Amino acid sequence: PSDQELVAGTWANMQSVAFANARAEVVQPAAQLRGASNLITSGLPPHSACSHGIAATWLFGTASTVAAATAVMSGHKSRQQSARATRVACKAEGTAIETPPPPPPFDPATQIGITQPLGYFDPLGFCKVGDEKGFHKLRSSEIKHGRVAMLAAIGCVFQHYIHFPGCEDVPNGLKAPLDPIGLLAELGLVPVIGFLELIYWKDDLSKEPGNFGDPAGWADTGLGGAGSYSDDMRNKELNNGRAAMFSILGIIVAELATGKDAMQQFGLP
Repeated sequence: PSDQELVAGTWANMQSVAFANARAEVVQPAAQLRGASNLITSGLPPHSACSHGIAATWLFGTASTVAAATAVMSGHKSRQQSARATRVACKAEGTAIETPPPPPPFDPATQIGITQPLGYFDPLGFCKVGDEKGFHKLRSSEIKHGRVAMLAAIGCVFQHYIHFPGCEDVPNGLKAPLDPIGLLAELGLVPVIGFLELIYWKDDLSKEPGNFGDPAGWADTGLGGAGSYSDDMRNKELNNGRAAMFSILGIIVAELATGKDAMQQFGLP
């Protein structure tokens, strides 16, 4: 039965006891010992003794009923609080279980550009685990220098055979920037480089290092994966850029040592 039914039943039982005692007559003992007296009704008339018995019974029944109701309601409240605490604990436990674990820290050894035979090559420890911002800056610089080095290496071959109109007398190799016409060409390139570097091709953490889209539409040229932005092509770009940086550095050092431009170093006219 529910708590309310228990309280109602207790109250009805106590009312019945009080009513039955109220109608009962006070029965004197049939025989008393000599010199003994009835301690309950001594000095009182029968009617007075009966009234006192009814009042005592009524008060006892009422007090018992109140005590029983209080105990029942207290137990009910305690069970409600226990059930509520259990639900809260279960909910908290379920939430904790459903919470996904934190992502692992940024690891530079798992990024694009880790290829054989060297694998992850960072002997000086420039890239730190968890430092994604620092890695992004270094990778952007690596891609940028690799692209410039590839263009520079091709330019060293190109300028040996072809000169633009008006630049026929400009010397090849490292002497070109020192020529007046070559110097003017350099000054003309400065604003173009500044625009590309600071505005159009500016790197930030919202995009991958060196990813400036496909403005020339190389992916739609029909050359298969040659113009795609796949992991394979990105690895090839990084490796070719690394090779080009060593290549242009070797060309410059060799020219400073021999005075010959890039093609003359191979013995070509």
